[in-house]
Amino acid sequence: MPTSRQLRSFLAYAVLDRKPLRQAKSATRNGPPRDEAYKAWIRMLPCLGCHREGQSEAAHTGTDGGMSMKASDYSCVPLCSDCHRQAPGAYHRIGKLTFERAHGVCLAAEVRLLNALFFLAD
Repeated sequence: MPTSRQLRSFLAYAVLDRKPLRQAKSATRNGPPRDEAYKAWIRMLPCLGCHREGQSEAAHTGTDGGMSMKASDYSCVPLCSDCHRQAPGAYHRIGKLTFERAHGVCLAAEVRLLNALFFLAD
């Protein structure tokens, strides 16, 4: 059963498209939130591109990063190394929109679903 904080966080994210309530661990750190537990969980899931299991990386897909800064860890989706950056049709080679069309996925919708699953399981 989710706590009231988890439920509020999920509803704010799913309904109002706001960021989750989790904060960066360091009060002095600026930038998007980081969560190693979330990335470890993402790595256990099958690849969204080719559905290969056991070889996923946490691919950042968000746009909330700054200059030379990765997006929030909560924007990660599971992609194998080929689909992420190595193959000719990889996410970082062909870009977000082309990757979505080629694989028939909506990364924003996948991110929302993964966040909901992660925060409700907490």
